[in-house]
Amino acid sequence: MTAVRLPEKLRPLARIWGDASIRHAAIYGGRGSAKSHSVATLWLLRGMQHRERVLCFREIQKSIRDSVHRLLTDKINDYGFGPFYEVTRDEIRGANGTLFLFTGLRDHTADSVKSFEGLTGAWGEEAHTITEDSALKLIPTVRGCADPKIVWTWNPDQETDYVHNRFVVRGDPSALVIKMNHRDNPWFPPALEAERRHLLAINEDLHNHVWEGECRSAAGLIFKRDWFKWYDKPPERLHRYLASDYAVTPDGGDWTEHGVAGIDERGELWMLDWWSGQTEPETWIEAWIALVRRHKPLAAFEESGVILRAVDAAIDRRMRERQAFVSRVALPSAGNKAARAMGFAARASAGTVWLPKGQPWAERLVNQLCAFNGEDGRTDDMVDVCSLFGRGIEKMIDARPAPKDKDAGKPKPGTFDWFDYLDRQKAGEAARASDYYK
Repeated sequence: MTAVRLPEKLRPLARIWGDASIRHAAIYGGRGSAKSHSVATLWLLRGMQHRERVLCFREIQKSIRDSVHRLLTDKINDYGFGPFYEVTRDEIRGANGTLFLFTGLRDHTADSVKSFEGLTGAWGEEAHTITEDSALKLIPTVRGCADPKIVWTWNPDQETDYVHNRFVVRGDPSALVIKMNHRDNPWFPPALEAERRHLLAINEDLHNHVWEGECRSAAGLIFKRDWFKWYDKPPERLHRYLASDYAVTPDGGDWTEHGVAGIDERGELWMLDWWSGQTEPETWIEAWIALVRRHKPLAAFEESGVILRAVDAAIDRRMRERQAFVSRVALPSAGNKAARAMGFAARASAGTVWLPKGQPWAERLVNQLCAFNGEDGRTDDMVDVCSLFGRGIEKMIDARPAPKDKDAGKPKPGTFDWFDYLDRQKAGEAARASDYYK
């Protein structure tokens, strides 16, 4: 059995059992702090010492893969707890009757959550997303012993998020609150340190949100609302491009987003058209084809990866069937979301991104861009499309300027060229005024 490692700052967490005045443990902070890994380890140790019935929950859990089931399993393997714990597809059972269960709270009503009666403990991961309604449904259910505990772990997002507001902003006398950041993790890996320093060099406010556990604010976002310009009518001369973020899960899954932008002769970007949908591929491929036929883009940018491989042949087949062709350009998904968005952010910050007035999709786009915090998680599929435009900008060709009029500078027909007439008169040339009507 491997020796268990816990950061010094989290050791008070191990002592909450036996202190009846503490009902909650609230552990929050930035990335790389070992919060979740440490809590997983402590729950497993607690389950070996006492018979526990622990619900591991989050706001939304579409499948067991979204839960901490994998993290607990990894810790069981890392520390050699395998002889004690049996890992099944949906549960983890201890030899003494300890049981770890997993669920998403949003799927439950006040009555259905009562099916978890008998809980001696609970662990809420990504607790910043848990709503007040979900929390208040769960908390009364955790009462299966004389000293039940609920542990909440999260990376802060908004001060108004229920868990952060309750335990950090307002304070709760029944809670042990610990802020954990990367410097509190003695095993913080060099790769994450390099990533942290990179973001610090790009955007200090965003760095403080991601790595220092600060709630995001207007100053901490990558995009700012006043960067964007608005137009009534786009220029006539634009080279048009299409960019898409594909999804394959309909009805409540990720959004598929198609955006069309044009680049003018000065290299400024004009957002022209948009399509959004939570649909099956057949529907959004047809919408993609419609945009190709309508705008005739010079290229269509898309994200390389698993989803593209799954739909690649279907897109090509539909292009042939509809005789709507465009050069498709797959861009690699390198770096994190913040890094991938930087190219488009640079364009926007320079005041070279234009949006159409009065278009609901344009307002939704700006709202999503300005809410983007650089991390995976909340809805950011429109941001991914803009990131593709930013990364594909080097492959775009500026529109050609309007051709110069060969007669530019000459008097317009029907006008009198006084200057030429007077010059000739001074030179002593015989000239009639009628000769100078052009």
